Amino acid sequence: MRRRSVDFDEGSHELNLVPYMDIMVNLVLFMLYNITSFLSFTVLNASIPQLTPDAGQAAAQVQKKSLLLMVRVTDGGFTVDPSVQGGPQLKRVQIPKNSKGFDYKGLQRQANVIKSQFPEETKVLLIAEGSIIYDNIIKSMDALREDRSNNKEPKALFPDVTLSIL
Repeated sequence: MRRRSVDFDEGSHELNLVPYMDIMVNLVLFMLYNITSFLSFTVLNASIPQLTPDAGQAAAQVQKKSLLLMVRVTDGGFTVDPSVQGGPQLKRVQIPKNSKGFDYKGLQRQANVIKSQFPEETKVLLIAEGSIIYDNIIKSMDALREDRSNNKEPKALFPDVTLSIL
Protein backbone atom coordinates (compact mmCIF):
# COMPACT_ATOMS: atom_id res chain seq x y z
CA MET A 1 0.00 0.00 0.00
CA ARG A 2 1.27 3.29 -0.97
CA ARG A 3 1.22 6.21 1.39
CA ARG A 4 -0.66 9.25 0.40
CA SER A 5 1.48 12.24 0.10
CA VAL A 6 0.10 15.66 0.65
CA ASP A 7 0.78 18.02 -2.20
CA PHE A 8 1.41 21.55 -1.11
CA ASP A 9 0.43 23.96 -3.75
CA GLU A 10 2.66 26.93 -3.13
CA GLY A 11 0.45 29.33 -5.03
CA SER A 12 -2.66 28.74 -2.94
CA HIS A 13 -1.39 30.33 0.31
CA GLU A 14 -2.08 33.96 1.03
CA LEU A 15 0.24 36.19 2.99
CA ASN A 16 -1.38 37.54 6.15
CA LEU A 17 -0.73 41.31 6.08
CA VAL A 18 -2.90 42.20 9.07
CA PRO A 19 -0.07 42.17 11.67
CA TYR A 20 2.16 44.22 9.38
CA MET A 21 -0.59 46.78 8.76
CA ASP A 22 -1.33 46.92 12.48
CA ILE A 23 2.30 47.75 13.24
CA MET A 24 2.44 50.42 10.54
CA VAL A 25 -0.79 52.11 11.67
CA ASN A 26 0.40 52.16 15.28
CA LEU A 27 3.76 53.56 14.20
CA VAL A 28 2.14 56.36 12.19
CA LEU A 29 -0.19 57.25 15.07
CA PHE A 30 2.75 57.25 17.50
CA MET A 31 4.74 59.57 15.24
CA LEU A 32 1.79 61.96 14.79
CA TYR A 33 1.26 62.09 18.54
CA ASN A 34 4.93 62.90 19.12
CA ILE A 35 4.91 65.66 16.50
CA THR A 36 1.88 67.35 18.07
CA SER A 37 3.35 67.10 21.56
CA PHE A 38 6.63 68.67 20.39
CA LEU A 39 4.76 71.59 18.81
CA SER A 40 3.86 72.83 22.28
CA PHE A 41 7.55 73.38 23.01
CA THR A 42 9.17 76.47 21.60
CA VAL A 43 12.50 76.63 19.85
CA LEU A 44 14.45 79.82 20.25
CA ASN A 45 16.91 80.95 17.64
CA ALA A 46 20.34 80.75 19.18
CA SER A 47 23.76 81.15 17.69
CA ILE A 48 27.13 80.09 18.97
CA PRO A 49 29.73 82.76 19.74
CA GLN A 50 32.07 83.67 16.91
CA LEU A 51 35.74 82.86 17.28
CA THR A 52 37.91 85.96 17.03
CA PRO A 53 41.67 85.86 16.65
CA ASP A 54 42.18 89.05 18.63
CA ALA A 55 41.65 88.78 22.40
CA GLY A 56 41.14 92.55 22.61
CA GLN A 57 38.07 92.34 20.42
CA ALA A 58 36.65 89.58 22.59
CA ALA A 59 37.16 91.67 25.73
CA ALA A 60 35.46 94.66 24.08
CA GLN A 61 32.49 92.50 23.14
CA VAL A 62 32.14 91.25 26.71
CA GLN A 63 32.16 94.79 28.13
CA LYS A 64 29.55 96.02 25.66
CA LYS A 65 26.02 96.40 27.02
CA SER A 66 23.66 93.78 25.65
CA LEU A 67 19.89 93.85 25.78
CA LEU A 68 17.44 91.00 26.07
CA LEU A 69 14.04 92.51 25.33
CA MET A 70 11.05 90.37 26.25
CA VAL A 71 7.48 91.43 25.54
CA ARG A 72 4.73 89.34 27.10
CA VAL A 73 1.24 89.40 25.60
CA THR A 74 -1.42 88.45 28.13
CA ASP A 75 -5.17 88.88 28.38
CA GLY A 76 -4.53 92.03 30.44
CA GLY A 77 -2.21 93.73 27.94
CA PHE A 78 1.54 93.93 27.33
CA THR A 79 4.46 93.62 29.71
CA VAL A 80 7.74 95.02 28.36
CA ASP A 81 10.62 93.48 30.29
CA PRO A 82 14.07 94.71 29.16
CA SER A 83 17.05 92.93 30.71
CA VAL A 84 20.44 94.63 30.33
CA GLN A 85 23.74 92.83 30.79
CA GLY A 86 26.73 95.03 31.52
CA GLY A 87 24.79 98.20 32.28
CA PRO A 88 22.05 99.75 34.39
CA GLN A 89 18.80 97.81 34.52
CA LEU A 90 15.68 99.20 32.88
CA LYS A 91 12.33 98.99 34.60
CA ARG A 92 9.54 96.64 33.59
CA VAL A 93 6.63 98.47 31.98
CA GLN A 94 3.00 97.35 31.98
CA ILE A 95 0.87 98.50 29.02
CA PRO A 96 -2.75 97.64 29.85
CA LYS A 97 -5.51 97.18 27.31
CA ASN A 98 -7.51 100.25 26.38
CA SER A 99 -11.21 100.43 25.48
CA LYS A 100 -10.50 99.25 21.91
CA GLY A 101 -8.34 96.29 22.94
CA PHE A 102 -4.56 96.03 22.94
CA ASP A 103 -2.63 99.33 23.02
CA TYR A 104 -0.31 98.86 20.02
CA LYS A 105 0.61 102.57 19.97
CA GLY A 106 1.71 102.36 23.61
CA LEU A 107 3.78 99.28 22.80
CA GLN A 108 5.37 101.11 19.88
CA ARG A 109 6.15 104.17 22.05
CA GLN A 110 7.87 101.95 24.63
CA ALA A 111 9.81 100.16 21.87
CA ASN A 112 10.95 103.58 20.59
CA VAL A 113 12.19 104.52 24.09
CA ILE A 114 14.20 101.30 24.36
CA LYS A 115 15.49 101.59 20.78
CA SER A 116 16.81 105.10 21.53
CA GLN A 117 18.92 103.63 24.35
CA PHE A 118 20.06 100.59 22.31
CA PRO A 119 20.20 101.70 18.65
CA GLU A 120 22.18 98.64 17.51
CA GLU A 121 19.82 96.07 19.02
CA THR A 122 17.46 94.30 16.58
CA LYS A 123 16.13 91.30 18.54
CA VAL A 124 13.01 90.98 20.64
CA LEU A 125 11.39 87.92 22.23
CA LEU A 126 7.60 88.02 22.01
CA ILE A 127 5.97 85.68 24.53
CA ALA A 128 2.24 85.18 24.04
CA GLU A 129 -0.22 83.22 26.10
CA GLY A 130 -2.02 80.40 24.35
CA SER A 131 -5.36 82.21 24.63
CA ILE A 132 -4.22 85.23 22.60
CA ILE A 133 -5.80 85.50 19.14
CA TYR A 134 -3.43 85.06 16.20
CA ASP A 135 -4.34 88.46 14.73
CA ASN A 136 -3.30 90.20 17.97
CA ILE A 137 0.06 88.41 17.92
CA ILE A 138 0.69 89.55 14.34
CA LYS A 139 -0.25 93.15 15.18
CA SER A 140 2.11 93.03 18.18
CA MET A 141 4.93 91.77 15.96
CA ASP A 142 4.24 94.54 13.45
CA ALA A 143 4.27 97.18 16.21
CA LEU A 144 7.66 95.92 17.43
CA ARG A 145 9.24 95.63 13.97
CA GLU A 146 8.89 99.19 12.76
CA ASP A 147 7.36 102.55 13.60
CA ARG A 148 5.04 103.84 10.88
CA SER A 149 3.52 106.66 12.94
CA ASN A 150 5.37 109.32 10.92
CA ASN A 151 4.44 110.09 7.36
CA LYS A 152 8.11 109.65 6.52
CA GLU A 153 10.02 106.42 5.99
CA PRO A 154 9.17 103.70 8.50
CA LYS A 155 11.71 103.52 11.31
CA ALA A 156 13.07 100.02 12.03
CA LEU A 157 12.73 99.12 15.69
CA PHE A 158 13.28 95.43 16.41
CA PRO A 159 12.94 93.52 13.10
CA ASP A 160 14.21 90.18 14.47
CA VAL A 161 11.15 88.95 16.37
CA THR A 162 11.25 85.52 17.99
CA LEU A 163 7.83 84.19 18.97
CA SER A 164 7.17 81.96 21.94
CA ILE A 165 3.74 80.60 22.88
CA LEU A 166 3.04 79.66 26.50
